[in-house]
Amino acid sequence: MPSSSFPDLPVSGVAFPHSPITAAAFAYTKENTSEPVYNHCVRSAYFALILTKKLAPLLPDLEVVVLACILHDMGWSFNKELLSALKRFEVDGADIARAFIEGYRGRDGEGAEKWDEGRVQKIWDIIALHSTMSIAPFASAEVATAHLGIMADFSGPRFPANPWGNPMELMARPPTPGAVITVEEYKEVLGAFPHAGFGAEASKVILCGLCRDKPVSTFDNFVTK
Repeated sequence: MPSSSFPDLPVSGVAFPHSPITAAAFAYTKENTSEPVYNHCVRSAYFALILTKKLAPLLPDLEVVVLACILHDMGWSFNKELLSALKRFEVDGADIARAFIEGYRGRDGEGAEKWDEGRVQKIWDIIALHSTMSIAPFASAEVATAHLGIMADFSGPRFPANPWGNPMELMARPPTPGAVITVEEYKEVLGAFPHAGFGAEASKVILCGLCRDKPVSTFDNFVTK
């Protein structure tokens, strides 16, 4: 783990937008999810920041995007007390994020006054839609940017030049020169926040757990696939 929770990445040209609530959210995520999951969440934030510089239509509220990315997989928490019995994991994550921000405001955390209901709703929307590839890229700038950052953690240098095209291209293309996410950028992000076992098998364990523990929440999404 780097000496700073969120180091700047010179190769990628990313200066991380630090804030007290982001640091608190990362600590909360680390308390309630495994290392593979919370590292994935932070990598997603970095990839979202990289994509914001490269994809011209994206002009999001970056603090909202970063906070949502860090909290986006709270629906995969090992703390069962946080999870519902029936809701999709994305909705669980969105509800948990909302409750976290409301708690931060209730404690008068530093900068809490900036988190009005409009920004909190953006966080909820981002997390609820983050895995819906047929909707998220076409939603608000914040929803689209966070979604693409999350997808970029899976696709890396295969990330397509036009992510608003065929969503399956996010996973299908081989690395090419001049890719939106370069090999060097991908390696730099992973060097700061390693996979730590995150991959197909780790995801399978989590998704199979969802199918086992609350199957009704998996019928209309990718989990059962």
